[in-house]
Amino acid sequence: MAKTAKVRRKDLIQPDQFISTTDILIAYCSKHKTKMISIVISLIILVFSGLWIKNNQNKKSLGMESLYFKVEQAKSAKESNSKDKIKQIGIILDEFSEGPQKQRALLVLADEYFNEASYDKAIEFYQNVVNGSGSSLSQQLANMGIAYSLEGKNDYKNAINAYKTTIQYSNEYPLFDIYVGLARCYELNNEKNEALLTLREMQNKYPSHSKIDVIKSKIKALGG
Repeated sequence: MAKTAKVRRKDLIQPDQFISTTDILIAYCSKHKTKMISIVISLIILVFSGLWIKNNQNKKSLGMESLYFKVEQAKSAKESNSKDKIKQIGIILDEFSEGPQKQRALLVLADEYFNEASYDKAIEFYQNVVNGSGSSLSQQLANMGIAYSLEGKNDYKNAINAYKTTIQYSNEYPLFDIYVGLARCYELNNEKNEALLTLREMQNKYPSHSKIDVIKSKIKALGG
Protein backbone atom coordinates (compact mmCIF):
# COMPACT_ATOMS: atom_id res chain seq x y z
CA MET A 1 0.00 0.00 0.00
CA ALA A 2 1.41 3.40 -1.02
CA LYS A 3 2.50 5.66 1.81
CA THR A 4 0.81 9.04 2.24
CA ALA A 5 3.21 12.00 2.71
CA LYS A 6 3.06 13.14 6.28
CA VAL A 7 2.09 16.80 6.68
CA ARG A 8 3.79 18.56 9.53
CA ARG A 9 2.06 21.20 11.66
CA LYS A 10 4.69 23.86 10.92
CA ASP A 11 4.15 23.46 7.15
CA LEU A 12 0.48 24.31 7.62
CA ILE A 13 1.24 27.60 9.34
CA GLN A 14 4.15 28.68 7.04
CA PRO A 15 3.22 32.21 5.70
CA ASP A 16 2.72 32.74 1.94
CA GLN A 17 5.89 34.27 0.40
CA PHE A 18 4.04 36.79 -1.81
CA ILE A 19 1.87 38.01 1.03
CA SER A 20 4.89 38.36 3.30
CA THR A 21 6.85 40.42 0.74
CA THR A 22 3.85 42.66 0.07
CA ASP A 23 3.26 43.20 3.77
CA ILE A 24 6.91 44.12 4.25
CA LEU A 25 6.77 46.60 1.35
CA ILE A 26 3.57 48.19 2.67
CA ALA A 27 5.04 48.45 6.12
CA TYR A 28 8.21 50.07 4.76
CA CYS A 29 6.23 52.59 2.72
CA SER A 30 4.05 53.43 5.73
CA LYS A 31 7.07 53.95 7.89
CA HIS A 32 8.88 56.11 5.30
CA LYS A 33 5.81 57.80 3.81
CA THR A 34 7.39 61.26 3.52
CA LYS A 35 10.50 59.91 1.82
CA MET A 36 8.48 57.82 -0.67
CA ILE A 37 6.23 60.75 -1.54
CA SER A 38 9.31 62.91 -2.17
CA ILE A 39 10.80 60.26 -4.48
CA VAL A 40 7.55 59.94 -6.46
CA ILE A 41 7.18 63.73 -6.79
CA SER A 42 10.82 64.03 -7.87
CA LEU A 43 10.31 61.39 -10.56
CA ILE A 44 7.17 63.13 -11.84
CA ILE A 45 8.99 66.49 -11.95
CA LEU A 46 11.93 64.89 -13.76
CA VAL A 47 9.69 63.31 -16.40
CA PHE A 48 7.70 66.49 -17.03
CA SER A 49 10.88 68.61 -17.08
CA GLY A 50 12.32 66.32 -19.77
CA LEU A 51 9.12 66.62 -21.82
CA TRP A 52 9.10 70.41 -21.40
CA ILE A 53 12.73 70.75 -22.47
CA LYS A 54 12.19 68.51 -25.50
CA ASN A 55 9.08 70.48 -26.49
CA ASN A 56 10.98 73.79 -26.20
CA GLN A 57 13.86 72.42 -28.28
CA ASN A 58 11.42 71.32 -30.99
CA LYS A 59 9.77 74.75 -31.01
CA LYS A 60 13.16 76.47 -31.21
CA SER A 61 14.29 74.21 -34.06
CA LEU A 62 11.08 74.88 -36.00
CA GLY A 63 11.55 78.62 -35.44
CA MET A 64 15.12 78.50 -36.76
CA GLU A 65 14.03 76.47 -39.81
CA SER A 66 11.36 79.09 -40.49
CA LEU A 67 14.01 81.83 -40.37
CA TYR A 68 16.29 79.86 -42.68
CA PHE A 69 13.40 79.54 -45.15
CA LYS A 70 13.23 83.35 -45.14
CA VAL A 71 16.96 83.44 -45.94
CA GLU A 72 16.39 81.12 -48.91
CA GLN A 73 13.52 83.33 -50.08
CA ALA A 74 15.73 86.42 -49.88
CA LYS A 75 18.46 84.59 -51.80
CA SER A 76 16.03 83.54 -54.55
CA ALA A 77 14.37 86.95 -54.96
CA LYS A 78 14.77 87.68 -58.68
CA GLU A 79 14.02 91.40 -58.35
CA SER A 80 16.90 91.93 -55.88
CA ASN A 81 20.57 92.39 -56.71
CA SER A 82 23.37 90.93 -54.59
CA LYS A 83 23.67 94.05 -52.42
CA ASP A 84 19.96 93.99 -51.59
CA LYS A 85 20.12 90.27 -50.84
CA ILE A 86 23.12 90.76 -48.55
CA LYS A 87 21.28 93.49 -46.63
CA GLN A 88 18.11 91.43 -46.27
CA ILE A 89 19.92 88.24 -45.25
CA GLY A 90 21.97 90.21 -42.70
CA ILE A 91 18.76 91.51 -41.07
CA ILE A 92 17.31 88.00 -40.85
CA LEU A 93 20.60 86.61 -39.56
CA ASP A 94 20.36 88.79 -36.43
CA GLU A 95 17.25 86.84 -35.38
CA PHE A 96 19.02 83.47 -35.34
CA SER A 97 20.19 81.63 -32.25
CA GLU A 98 23.41 79.66 -32.44
CA GLY A 99 22.92 76.35 -34.20
CA PRO A 100 23.10 74.52 -37.54
CA GLN A 101 20.47 76.73 -39.19
CA LYS A 102 22.53 79.84 -38.45
CA GLN A 103 25.63 78.21 -39.93
CA ARG A 104 23.71 77.40 -43.11
CA ALA A 105 22.49 81.00 -43.25
CA LEU A 106 26.07 82.23 -42.86
CA LEU A 107 27.03 80.08 -45.85
CA VAL A 108 24.30 81.71 -47.92
CA LEU A 109 25.48 85.18 -46.88
CA ALA A 110 29.09 84.29 -47.69
CA ASP A 111 28.01 83.05 -51.13
CA GLU A 112 26.27 86.35 -51.81
CA TYR A 113 29.41 88.31 -50.85
CA PHE A 114 31.34 86.05 -53.23
CA ASN A 115 28.85 86.75 -56.03
CA GLU A 116 29.32 90.45 -55.31
CA ALA A 117 33.11 89.94 -55.63
CA SER A 118 33.52 91.09 -52.01
CA TYR A 119 36.03 88.33 -51.45
CA ASP A 120 37.40 89.47 -48.09
CA LYS A 121 33.91 89.58 -46.58
CA ALA A 122 33.09 86.22 -48.16
CA ILE A 123 36.23 84.68 -46.62
CA GLU A 124 35.31 86.17 -43.23
CA PHE A 125 31.90 84.47 -43.20
CA TYR A 126 33.19 81.23 -44.70
CA GLN A 127 35.80 81.12 -41.95
CA ASN A 128 33.09 81.64 -39.33
CA VAL A 129 31.40 78.50 -40.63
CA VAL A 130 34.65 76.52 -40.63
CA ASN A 131 35.29 77.53 -37.01
CA GLY A 132 31.75 77.30 -35.68
CA SER A 133 29.88 74.60 -37.56
CA GLY A 134 29.49 71.08 -36.23
CA SER A 135 28.58 69.83 -39.69
CA SER A 136 31.46 68.40 -41.73
CA LEU A 137 29.52 69.15 -44.94
CA SER A 138 29.08 72.82 -44.01
CA GLN A 139 32.79 73.04 -43.18
CA GLN A 140 33.63 71.44 -46.52
CA LEU A 141 31.47 73.92 -48.43
CA ALA A 142 33.01 76.79 -46.49
CA ASN A 143 36.54 75.59 -47.29
CA MET A 144 35.58 75.47 -50.96
CA GLY A 145 34.23 79.01 -50.70
CA ILE A 146 37.50 80.21 -49.15
CA ALA A 147 39.50 78.59 -51.97
CA TYR A 148 37.32 80.18 -54.68
CA SER A 149 37.46 83.56 -52.94
CA LEU A 150 41.25 83.52 -52.66
CA GLU A 151 41.46 82.61 -56.34
CA GLY A 152 39.09 85.50 -57.07
CA LYS A 153 41.57 87.80 -55.28
CA ASN A 154 44.39 86.40 -57.46
CA ASP A 155 46.02 85.10 -54.28
CA TYR A 156 46.95 81.86 -56.00
CA LYS A 157 49.46 80.64 -53.42
CA ASN A 158 46.92 80.70 -50.58
CA ALA A 159 44.19 79.45 -52.91
CA ILE A 160 46.34 76.39 -53.63
CA ASN A 161 46.61 75.69 -49.90
CA ALA A 162 42.86 76.16 -49.48
CA TYR A 163 42.10 73.75 -52.33
CA LYS A 164 44.46 71.21 -50.77
CA THR A 165 42.67 71.58 -47.43
CA THR A 166 39.34 71.00 -49.14
CA ILE A 167 40.65 67.83 -50.76
CA GLN A 168 42.22 66.62 -47.50
CA TYR A 169 38.94 66.94 -45.60
CA SER A 170 36.68 65.91 -48.45
CA ASN A 171 33.98 64.05 -46.47
CA GLU A 172 33.20 62.11 -49.68
CA TYR A 173 32.13 65.36 -51.39
CA PRO A 174 32.64 65.28 -55.19
CA LEU A 175 36.13 66.65 -55.77
CA PHE A 176 36.50 66.82 -59.54
CA ASP A 177 35.90 70.59 -59.73
CA ILE A 178 38.16 71.15 -56.70
CA TYR A 179 41.02 69.40 -58.50
CA VAL A 180 40.28 71.56 -61.57
CA GLY A 181 40.57 74.67 -59.38
CA LEU A 182 43.82 73.41 -57.86
CA ALA A 183 45.36 72.72 -61.27
CA ARG A 184 44.19 76.11 -62.54
CA CYS A 185 45.80 77.94 -59.60
CA TYR A 186 49.06 76.04 -60.08
CA GLU A 187 49.09 77.13 -63.71
CA LEU A 188 48.23 80.75 -62.86
CA ASN A 189 50.98 80.72 -60.22
CA ASN A 190 53.47 79.60 -62.88
CA GLU A 191 53.82 76.12 -61.38
CA LYS A 192 53.35 74.18 -64.59
CA ASN A 193 54.76 70.89 -63.34
CA GLU A 194 52.45 70.87 -60.32
CA ALA A 195 49.51 71.65 -62.60
CA LEU A 196 50.41 68.68 -64.82
CA LEU A 197 50.77 66.36 -61.82
CA THR A 198 47.34 67.40 -60.58
CA LEU A 199 45.74 66.88 -63.99
CA ARG A 200 47.34 63.45 -64.36
CA GLU A 201 46.09 62.53 -60.91
CA MET A 202 42.61 63.53 -62.05
CA GLN A 203 43.00 61.40 -65.17
CA ASN A 204 43.76 58.38 -62.99
CA LYS A 205 41.09 59.11 -60.37
CA TYR A 206 38.23 59.96 -62.74
CA PRO A 207 38.73 57.99 -65.99
CA SER A 208 34.97 57.81 -66.64
CA HIS A 209 34.06 61.39 -65.72
CA SER A 210 31.98 63.25 -68.30
CA LYS A 211 34.61 66.05 -68.47
CA ILE A 212 37.69 63.82 -68.60
CA ASP A 213 38.35 64.72 -72.26
CA VAL A 214 38.73 68.37 -71.20
CA ILE A 215 41.40 67.26 -68.72
CA LYS A 216 43.23 65.23 -71.37
CA SER A 217 43.20 68.23 -73.72
CA LYS A 218 44.57 70.45 -70.95
CA ILE A 219 47.41 68.00 -70.29
CA LYS A 220 48.35 68.13 -73.97
CA ALA A 221 48.14 71.91 -74.00
CA LEU A 222 50.60 72.05 -71.10
CA GLY A 223 52.98 69.71 -72.97
CA GLY A 224 52.23 66.64 -70.84
